[in-house]
Amino acid sequence: MEVYVSSIPAQVVADIRGRLESGTLAPGDRLPSTRALAEQLGVSRGSIVTAYEQLAGEGILVASSGGSRIHPALPIPAFPPRHTVTAVCPAPPLEMLRPGAALTEALTTSTWRAAWRAAAAEPHAYASPGSPRLRHLLAEHIRLARAMPLGPESIIITGGARDGLRALLAALSASGVAQRLGVEDPGFPSLHTVPHAVGWEVETMPFDDDGTVPPPSVLPGHSAEHSPVAARSPSAVLITPNHQFPYGTQMPAGRRRQWVEWRQSMPGALLIEDDYDSELRATHPALLALDPGGTVLLGSLAKILTPALGLGYLVVPERLRDAVAAHVTPVSGIAQDALAQFLEADGLRRHTARVRREYKYRRSVFESIFPEGNAMEGGLGATIELSPTAESDVLHRARNHGLAVESLAKYWSAAENSGIVVGLGTGSREKLTVALTTLRGLIPQPTRT
Repeated sequence: MEVYVSSIPAQVVADIRGRLESGTLAPGDRLPSTRALAEQLGVSRGSIVTAYEQLAGEGILVASSGGSRIHPALPIPAFPPRHTVTAVCPAPPLEMLRPGAALTEALTTSTWRAAWRAAAAEPHAYASPGSPRLRHLLAEHIRLARAMPLGPESIIITGGARDGLRALLAALSASGVAQRLGVEDPGFPSLHTVPHAVGWEVETMPFDDDGTVPPPSVLPGHSAEHSPVAARSPSAVLITPNHQFPYGTQMPAGRRRQWVEWRQSMPGALLIEDDYDSELRATHPALLALDPGGTVLLGSLAKILTPALGLGYLVVPERLRDAVAAHVTPVSGIAQDALAQFLEADGLRRHTARVRREYKYRRSVFESIFPEGNAMEGGLGATIELSPTAESDVLHRARNHGLAVESLAKYWSAAENSGIVVGLGTGSREKLTVALTTLRGLIPQPTRT
């Protein structure tokens, strides 16, 4: 909501009138509670109560035990436009319920602050593949968290998941492989920009209840060199076996084995395992553990810590390490040392436990408000399926209420499903509950039979 130069109640009244005149509010729309709106604007609750009382007196608003709504029978426009008012500041960016946004409020511990103080006190710079100390600690972290022993020499520090993917594809391009990358459908649409930037074609791969479906394999006893199946297959595939986005599907062991069999039938092909939030949920062996010679683990701590860290890692087969390391963007030495200090102090393990508990609570809030929705198990997002018409209407109205939910269709290459994707990582518990309650008021209740 915008802030105007006049009394607070008059500003609120003028804003709601303006939204009605422009069509961004409609008869029957639910308004935030007086307490929630006062908190959002940083003003007293009494000012909001005064504004709502004026609107009710004019017949614009009706109050009930379920909250305040625009009068369902209100004709639009029901009144002549009032004087024009001028905003003194732009509307804040939409943040609440943004898909993919990580919970960063929990990262305020003394251990985290001490790690950065220690790193800043003696700053260092590291050439690729990165800090030896951090690589050793990450290898230990992966061994304990994923039951997957590996040496620090296999780890390359990157500037994040996208930098790691870019460096890997650039190294593969230099080796002369066909520049075709298979990606999940649905999946992160923003990931397509990385392969396109380095000249790779993107091929979408189908999806079923077990996750992404492998392309056809070359039959045993047949040569892949002259096989039409191999000629049409991607040179590398990027998959998220632990947490497909946006549905949260976890790939079962049988499907993982199918992917390994496909890769092994295609000499030179590579599996790229996007391990973007394995700390939140990882109950099956990593593809890397099943096929270490043909799999790259694309790691990022952005979801469990913060995207602002600007740091990730790759676990790379020996034959590719030097080539990939040569394409990685330099990473802040202070950030590397701070993360190493945090790992040494057992900060990541304890922080992960806190975040898991918090996301469990947030999922329970979502499920209580949206029993028809689908919350990712162990994750930070949820989906609500809607008709295409309802999706468009809800997205439009959600933005007018300051909610950053996204279209489910945008995650599909052919918009096969419609609905919305909801993020559970932003804001305090109280703000999340208010935001989800507001969203509930914009979505038709499911029909009970």
